Amino acid sequence: MTNILKQQIQGSVLISGDEGYETQRKIWNAAVDKCPGIIVVCKEEADAVSAVRYAREHNLEISIKGGGHHVAGTAVTEGGIMIDLSELTEVVVDENSRIARVQGGATLAHIDRETQKYGLATPTGTVSETGVAGLALNGGLGYLRAKYGLTCDNIQAVNLVTADGDHIRVSDTEHPDLIWAIRGGGGNFGVVTSFEFQLHEIGPEVLALDVMYDFEDVKTVFQNLNTYLETAPDEISVNATLIDLPPAPFIPEFLHHRRVIIVAGMYAGSSEEGEPIIQPLRELAQPLADMTAVMPYLELQKKLDAMVPQNANIAGTSLYLEELTEEALDQIVTQMNGSPAPAMVQLWETHGHMNRIPSNENAYFVRDGQYLLLVDVIYEDGQEQKAKEWVEKMRQSLLAYSYEQTSYLNLTGNDESIIRESYGSNYAQLVAIKQKYDPNNIFHVNHNIDPKGDHELVTK
Repeated sequence: MTNILKQQIQGSVLISGDEGYETQRKIWNAAVDKCPGIIVVCKEEADAVSAVRYAREHNLEISIKGGGHHVAGTAVTEGGIMIDLSELTEVVVDENSRIARVQGGATLAHIDRETQKYGLATPTGTVSETGVAGLALNGGLGYLRAKYGLTCDNIQAVNLVTADGDHIRVSDTEHPDLIWAIRGGGGNFGVVTSFEFQLHEIGPEVLALDVMYDFEDVKTVFQNLNTYLETAPDEISVNATLIDLPPAPFIPEFLHHRRVIIVAGMYAGSSEEGEPIIQPLRELAQPLADMTAVMPYLELQKKLDAMVPQNANIAGTSLYLEELTEEALDQIVTQMNGSPAPAMVQLWETHGHMNRIPSNENAYFVRDGQYLLLVDVIYEDGQEQKAKEWVEKMRQSLLAYSYEQTSYLNLTGNDESIIRESYGSNYAQLVAIKQKYDPNNIFHVNHNIDPKGDHELVTK
C-alpha cells in the first residue's frame, strides 16, 4: 500500500522494520512510546500535502511532528500516519522587512543561529532543542515575552496544508479568521509547513540574569520579587526555578543534592542600562551563587538545554496563577516535599507586553495572570503512576489560586476540560473556525478543539 505513497513523496516513507523507523518515531519524552503505521519524513513542503491526501484516502489518523519536544507527545500517533517535518529546517531572514521565513521542522537553535547574524531575534522559548512549530502554535514564552510578547503574537503568516489537502497561505489579509486561530490555537487547523515571524533588534550580546538562592529563603525571595515586579520595565523577563540540584560535574560539589531557587532572565536592552535595573534581582536574599553576565544571546538560549534531558520519562502540568500569595507558595513547598522523583517547579512571571494584548486579539487567551507555574518530574520506569498522581495533586492543590483554572498547553496533557478553560471566551470562536476548516476533525492528535462543541461565536 505504501508503494503508491513512496512514488508521491520526495522524502522517506518508513514502516516498522525499516532502517530509521525507530529513530524517527521517538520523541523527547521517553514516556511516550507509540508506533505509527507509516512515517512520512518530508523533504519538501509538498510532501506534507501528499501525506494528508493519502491519510484521508485511507482513513488514517494523522499526527504532526515538528521538534517532538512536548510532554503530551502529540507528535506521535498509534497506528496512523506521522507527518514528520523534522528535516524541514530552513530559515531565511529578510533584514529589510525584519521577517524570518522558518520551515515547520526548525528548532529554536536553527532560528537563533540565522537571525543573530543580523542582530535580530523573534520571541521563542528557553531550550534551543525545542521545535518552533509546537511552541508557536500553542503560545511560546521566553526571555522576550515582556518586551515583544509571545511567539504566537509574532506570527505574521504561515503556509498550511488544510484538511482538504490544499496548501494555502494564511495571514491577516488571506484567511484572517484562520490566522487568528493559528496564533495560539495549536495544531487543530492543518499542517503548518512554514512560518513568517516578526524580528526585533536583540544581541548579539545580552545581559543574562542568573542568581541562585537557598531554598530556606523561598518566602523572602518571592516577597521581594513580587515587589520588584510591580514596577518592572518590559525589558526584563524573570523565571524562578525551584529544584533539587543533581550531582552533576558542572555543579560545585557543595551544591550537590541541595534544594535551591534559581532566578534567571534577560534584559532586552543595553547591558549598561540594564545592570542597575536588574541589581535588585541579585539581592532578593543572600545569594549562594551569582553567575549574572553579559553573554552572546545564542549562548543564553542554549544554557538550559542540560536541564531537560533527552529520552527521560517526563510527567508535567502547568497552571496560571492569579497571584503568588504566601498560601500558594506554602502549597508549592509542601507538594515539592512529597515528590516521588526529581522535580522541577518553575514560576515564570508574566508582566509586560504579553499581558497587555487583549485576550481576544488572537486565540491565546491568558493575558492577565501574574505567574505561570510549570511542573516537570523525571521518573524511572515503574514510577509512572506515582509521578502522574503527584503532578495532579500539585495542580489540584493550587487551583484555588489559579487564573480561571487556565493552563499553558505546551506543558499540559490533553484533558478536554483544561483545554476549554485555557481558551476561555475564545473557545467558541475556535470551534466555529474548526468547523469551517476541519469539520471532520482530521487534525485531532493535539490539544483538540472538537468541531462538534459549542459553536456560538464570541463577539469581538
